[in-house]
Amino acid sequence: MKIGIFSDPHLGFEEKGERASDCFDNLSQAIELCVEEKVDFMVLPGDIFHIPMPSHNTLFDSIKSFSTAKKGSSFVKLFLEKNNEKKEIPFTGIPILTIHGNHEYRGKETKTALDVLNLSGLVVYFHAGMISVEKENEKTCVFGLGAVPEKKALEVLNYWNPKPVQNASNLLLFHQGFKEFMALDDEMIATLSLDDLPKGFDLIINGHLHWRNEQKLGKTIFLLPGSTVSTSIKKLETEKPKGVCFYDTQKKEITFKPFPKQRKMFYHKLKFDEADSESVLLECKNILLSDLSEQHELKPLIRINMKGTLKKGLSSADVNLADFMNEFSSKAILSVSKNFSNSSFKRKISELREMQKSKLSLASVGFELLEKNLKETDFGNEIELKKLFDLLAENDIDAAAELVNKN
Repeated sequence: MKIGIFSDPHLGFEEKGERASDCFDNLSQAIELCVEEKVDFMVLPGDIFHIPMPSHNTLFDSIKSFSTAKKGSSFVKLFLEKNNEKKEIPFTGIPILTIHGNHEYRGKETKTALDVLNLSGLVVYFHAGMISVEKENEKTCVFGLGAVPEKKALEVLNYWNPKPVQNASNLLLFHQGFKEFMALDDEMIATLSLDDLPKGFDLIINGHLHWRNEQKLGKTIFLLPGSTVSTSIKKLETEKPKGVCFYDTQKKEITFKPFPKQRKMFYHKLKFDEADSESVLLECKNILLSDLSEQHELKPLIRINMKGTLKKGLSSADVNLADFMNEFSSKAILSVSKNFSNSSFKRKISELREMQKSKLSLASVGFELLEKNLKETDFGNEIELKKLFDLLAENDIDAAAELVNKN
């Protein structure tokens, strides 16, 4: 069998914004590619909608996009196997098997827009169950676990305990965070690890993460198909185009086809040292001119993340982006962040952090050192020293920096 795989269309994203149609256009393109490739069925592991209760306009446009699957045809039979029962699932066109994502999750007893799509026959929505797809003498078993709260994910997976079926191809769908792909080691962010995944599956597919990645876990392929639309511009997403993955159950191989029409994405992380506002703006402008030197059918998405230090006496407010943004707003969709800090004060905070690490008594030496160091800067006696000291003692560096920037 041939299976089309795509994820996270986030229908309704930026409903009132410049990119309102992107999510629907890209979903239609994804399904059209699957029709062209004559897939037997498609899988979509979650976050079909951007919010749990989409507007009527979003629901209407979603139905139009999903109806694209009716252009094709499939000769498979679908059976939902749950609680020792096997029930055939009717469909028209090419079936789309889907689980819910964290954006759709509303609780066990509440119906969602996904239930509406399922009732209409446009998708086959299931959770904590298995659908067998049968064609002639071949069988593919698709297990699916919709999004659950991250802190409960490992517990739920162990309780569900899916087992691959013999003499069949076995796929497993998730929509969760995994420790190996998360920036922070926090149980509220991810409790699942790749090591926790059940053995014996041919292909494990995870939604939720918006960049595309493929790796081997023994004989199992672990696939992040990525989102069909970018909801925030991250570096990993800019490295590969959006599109559809295709899995061949006989060859056990994955191929990829990009969307014919999509926005190009750029991500730039700039670091400055003792810079003035003019040089910052000039570097940003040169980067944009380089990104826009080629022709783009659609306005590209460009993210610029600025960090570092400015010259003495300057703050982030002195880097005025208004004219800069207006100049390029007709050519690109820009996202710019400024995270500058005062170099002198940053150095002093760093010294205090080192003292904390060495377990010196902050109360006995910190106040005196802070007072001495502030006198060496331009801040002088303008800062409320006791308030600043208390913030640093509580390790509230952000609030301390904000207090200093006000002066």
